Amino acid sequence: MLDHRYRVRDEIAWRKMKDGTVTIVSPLVEKIISLNATAGVIWELLDGTRTVATVIAALEERFGEEVPRAVLAGDVADILRDLLDRQLIEQIVDNTPR
Repeated sequence: MLDHRYRVRDEIAWRKMKDGTVTIVSPLVEKIISLNATAGVIWELLDGTRTVATVIAALEERFGEEVPRAVLAGDVADILRDLLDRQLIEQIVDNTPR
């Protein structure tokens, strides 16, 4: 899973608020969803180019030693699972032959 890449689905509208939270409007589930500031940081990193490992590394850089890597990795996995379940993000599949 660490080498997977994700991005926000094209049909999703969102805005980062001044307090770092993210408000998301999804026509797929017809709801407004709010993410806390930490989940908002993860959300902003899901641009389709970064792997999950890169996202975790960016969070380590941002939060330093305040949060252990294992906790960050668990939080990222939980948030990704939730965002996928809500159909807000999609996994990027690379079909390039190796």
